[in-house]
Amino acid sequence: MLSKLNPKIKKNILNLIRIIISIKSFKKILKFSLIFLFMVSSGFFLGNHFSFDGKKGFNWKGEKTLNTYIKKKYYVQKPVNPLNLNSKNTELKEGDIPKDANLKGFWSPSFDWPVVAVHSVLLPDETVMTFGSYGIKEKEEGKNISQNKKLKLTDNFELERDKGTTQWKHHDVLSGVDFVIWDPKKGIDKNSQKVFHRPVVLDAFCSVVRVFDNENVFILGGNIEPKHGAPDTQNATTFYNIKTQKFSKGRNLNYDRWYGSIVRTAENHFIMVGGAKIIPHKELTQDRISHVPEILTSNDDGTLSWKLLKEAANKELLGGMKGEEWSYPKFFLSSDGNPFGISYNKLWVMDKKNNYKISKVGEIQLVTGGISEKIIHQNPNDNKDYKELQTLTISAPVGDKGSAVMIAKDQILFIGGQQKGVGYAASNGTILIDISDSFNPKIIKKESMHYPRAFADATILPTGDVFVNGGTAVYQSAEDDTYFNNFTPEIYKSNDDIWKKMSKSNFRRNYHSTSLLLPDGRIFVAGGDVWNAQFFYPPYLFAKNSNGKTILAKRPKIEKLKKIISNRKMQTMLVDDSSDIEKISLISTGSTTHAQASELKYLSLDFTKTSKNEIRFSIPEDKSTLTDGTYLIFIVSSSGIPSEGKITYIK
Repeated sequence: MLSKLNPKIKKNILNLIRIIISIKSFKKILKFSLIFLFMVSSGFFLGNHFSFDGKKGFNWKGEKTLNTYIKKKYYVQKPVNPLNLNSKNTELKEGDIPKDANLKGFWSPSFDWPVVAVHSVLLPDETVMTFGSYGIKEKEEGKNISQNKKLKLTDNFELERDKGTTQWKHHDVLSGVDFVIWDPKKGIDKNSQKVFHRPVVLDAFCSVVRVFDNENVFILGGNIEPKHGAPDTQNATTFYNIKTQKFSKGRNLNYDRWYGSIVRTAENHFIMVGGAKIIPHKELTQDRISHVPEILTSNDDGTLSWKLLKEAANKELLGGMKGEEWSYPKFFLSSDGNPFGISYNKLWVMDKKNNYKISKVGEIQLVTGGISEKIIHQNPNDNKDYKELQTLTISAPVGDKGSAVMIAKDQILFIGGQQKGVGYAASNGTILIDISDSFNPKIIKKESMHYPRAFADATILPTGDVFVNGGTAVYQSAEDDTYFNNFTPEIYKSNDDIWKKMSKSNFRRNYHSTSLLLPDGRIFVAGGDVWNAQFFYPPYLFAKNSNGKTILAKRPKIEKLKKIISNRKMQTMLVDDSSDIEKISLISTGSTTHAQASELKYLSLDFTKTSKNEIRFSIPEDKSTLTDGTYLIFIVSSSGIPSEGKITYIK
């Protein structure tokens, strides 16, 4: 074989062999090589069966670590360029569909929105309410909002664009005084939107919005307008009637509830927890934190009022300053009837049999060690311009900066967040909190996301998977919300415990953004300090034809379903073809604000196919498992393609 080589190469090889043979310590080299090979093979085995945690040491990989510790520099992504499509046309044509849409989904072009949609809620009549800022009254003729250098808003407020980007200086105008009611069935032009400019004395920014009943939505708490002399509405209760399209005021809360949370009980009461009284330009103090929960009850005269749950007062779990336990606690109802909460890293339960007294029942383990990452931002407008932070530790999934949704009965998926304090980046962690026994919750570590995310939006899909969008890699000051952005969304495959990257967006959607599942299966994404919105078309809307071309998937169809369901035992729906139906999904319509999906939950319903066009299904009779309220119902095929959803009110 050597004879066939180039003479020069042959000579070099022979010389190398002679050198190796002549070395007296060859045996030592051989011994060292064998040891090295053993170490490599051992490392391979350990790497496949064990993982290292900076605090605990080695863990068997059957129990996944809280975070994925990888030595690397983490470069925050740049956004993609906007797609060159007609923004007025939201109906997809096959020529507009990317080849990989069936794998990574598809973003629509952005389109103007009358407000910065910090808050959104799907209403029982399939319209959407959004609010969060002053509404736009005037803009430059013939230009979309992103092309304007100045905007004129409600109360003649003027706004200048932030450093020439498409996003804006925000905190001066994020006041929820204007509201948009949007009908998705009418498209996205002005005719599809009804804008209410200051319909009532209220600043609903940082409030909680929920569907109250089949005709009303209510807005609880809020903020103080920057407008001089504006009233304090942080304890306001405001109703919007869907049929009359009128706003009205209810009885005030006992406490100011800026950043509060709410849950509906099996008895149809609403319990409010968390929040604080905010005074502009003044640091929050302990005495302004709303550490006493309150409950909305009916009086003898039929009116509603808020009653303090004094025995449920708890400064550690609802009034702590250290980890901001007061701020948007994650709040769900357990199937045993007890409200369950997560404040920072603390798990707690309200015992309904004991006047809702709060007890601490567990903790999410904080990260104190591990391999750190250097976080670098590359300015999307100038590749040479970047901002770099010190080396940070990837934190545990905790706090008001994380997101939580209930993906099955008593199963809370908690993603992202960030530990308070200098030196922590956002978390890429995912945990499942099992609250089947609310006094003994179990924390199960799941596969980590690809990217650390603080203030990401989480949305449950008809398939039972979870779409996560936006967020920042670190949030240590308001400035970081501008720099350290994640533009690549991910979908968590619940059955497989894996995360899949989706197609990149071209706008930062962070602290002040929203994400909402629409009945047609699209996801409405808006806010993030920009007056625009987009649709994300999930992969389940697409398929490959026989020629390998990506096309719109053929979807199953619900032909008929009751708009109000009062008998939970057995219901009937008519469908176009039941033969390939594998799942009936029920999702609470929910609402989103500041990356919080208020009590968003998913259930897979039991069903039988009684004929080609008929399906019978049952709804949990236990109202602790499923409270009264509005829900989206989908049918899903064996290939994971959902129908359009139908909204029904279950009582």
